[in-house]
Amino acid sequence: MYMQHVGEDSFHGILGRMGASWFRDEDFEGLYRETHGRPSVPPSQLCIALLLQTYDGVSDDEAIDRTAFDLRWKVALGLEISEKLCAKSTLQLFRSKLVLNDAYQQVFNKSIEVCREAGLLKRSKLRAAIDTTPILGRGAVKDTFNLVSDQIRRCVEEACALKSWTSASVVAEHGLGRHFASSFKGSVELDWSDAEEKRALVGQLVGDAKVALALCREALRGHTAEAERTHPLRAAAALLSDLLAQDIDESDEDGGGPKISRGTTKDRIISTTDPEMRHGHKSHSKGFNGYKAGIVANADDGVILATDARPANMHDGEQAKELLESAVENSGQELDRILGDTAYGGLETREDLASLAAEIIVKVPPGTRRGMFSLDDFEIDEQSGKARCPAAKTSRVRRAVHVRGNDPGWRYTFSREDCTGCELRAKCTRAENNPKAVLITAKTEALQPLRREQRTPEFRAKYRERVKVEHRIGRCIQLGARQARYLGKAKLAFQLAMVATVANLTLAVSHGGIEGPLLILSALMLLVGRRRRIVPSVNLHAKIESQWSAIRAVMHAVTEMAICRPLF
Repeated sequence: MYMQHVGEDSFHGILGRMGASWFRDEDFEGLYRETHGRPSVPPSQLCIALLLQTYDGVSDDEAIDRTAFDLRWKVALGLEISEKLCAKSTLQLFRSKLVLNDAYQQVFNKSIEVCREAGLLKRSKLRAAIDTTPILGRGAVKDTFNLVSDQIRRCVEEACALKSWTSASVVAEHGLGRHFASSFKGSVELDWSDAEEKRALVGQLVGDAKVALALCREALRGHTAEAERTHPLRAAAALLSDLLAQDIDESDEDGGGPKISRGTTKDRIISTTDPEMRHGHKSHSKGFNGYKAGIVANADDGVILATDARPANMHDGEQAKELLESAVENSGQELDRILGDTAYGGLETREDLASLAAEIIVKVPPGTRRGMFSLDDFEIDEQSGKARCPAAKTSRVRRAVHVRGNDPGWRYTFSREDCTGCELRAKCTRAENNPKAVLITAKTEALQPLRREQRTPEFRAKYRERVKVEHRIGRCIQLGARQARYLGKAKLAFQLAMVATVANLTLAVSHGGIEGPLLILSALMLLVGRRRRIVPSVNLHAKIESQWSAIRAVMHAVTEMAICRPLF
């Protein structure tokens, strides 16, 4: 009734007309019991509501409100003007079921199927473009003092909840009150510029943490490890132990007590509210806290075929093979070409991708700084053990080296006299006094032919196809993918899948192929309904006649057919 106000070709209008056939109640029957419970809100409507929430980027409260007063949402959901979809808790429960059962993947796969029906994904072979993008985590990132203090509070709260202890009395008895303030560091009187005072506070913090862990052990006494009600307390105690291990040095070699560890532990936990978050770098100068999203898109038309969520400190290439295999499975195509940036150009990653039996169009990481001489500018004579530089000078010494990662090779060192005052020194080395040294290892020798290949016009033409995944990442960022909406990697994976689903559906709508099957049926209906009084709109009639003309071009005669349900 209100479709004309919303727009038949809008995203909301398309969902209103096609959503019930794309997302059916029976697709989600595995999430519900057959014999217990009460009548539920149709899961097909809840699924569409989650897609609308992703499209509009609104909270759960706002989403439920929009089902009550937003005409576009009512049209998309098939609600009457006076209807409201459900309570907020119902929407949240349905989302939890999707996450716990990985059922959101079938919603995402449906978007790929819709794109195929719209005329995308025409090729039988897949050219897959892969990339990652930073996702800012939802958890609070704090320093060591507040991290440990927050987890001490969490352990005490979980222990009291398990044993029905009175929290206030436990806190007072063990002197843990400062950990229940809004900020641990703000609750202590301390000269933070005094290293000795800070170290003394670290010792007090470690002492309080051990008290909290002792409370946890006392609360768990008599419970089996499998007891489900003890899992929150066990997880809290384990996290507190991990925080102490990663950030506190208790060796006390100098007799001054525990101190903050020097350096940063690999895979360091940075948040107690979301312990899976990590600190990552998109470049050497730009860091972020949270996760990375991995995305594979079809390089021909930009359909997103696979997504994943990973910690921010994970290298892009670590899950590249698995992500590409998911894309192949979801698309139903044969993998023909892999397109990626330098993050996927290392030899280990390339060897991993080679098992997929596809052409690899991936840039190799640069061997030297921009504007400096590369290894190709040096002539290496392995028989004589000499290297010749662009200034026609010959190296003096060759020494065997063994670079970490089982990478043997040779280091060719030129003389200080030849390098000092050389006109080409600025393009040869950044060292102020030391002479030039050229390192040739097994890995550099394997990478040099690849670097030469990527400078060819043929490679550059193929590599330009990779831009599709950057465009699709940009679309996902528009839909809110840059900021995590939830805590934890599992829920972030759900968010990314929903974003990719909306991106694919809007791509299919913009491609203009959604209505193809309906228009063909309508054109056939015109044949049967010639004798009936059919009064379609002028625009729709023009579309139908166009489809019917195409049908008549390939069919000389249509003798007889029966259609049970007329479209008009």
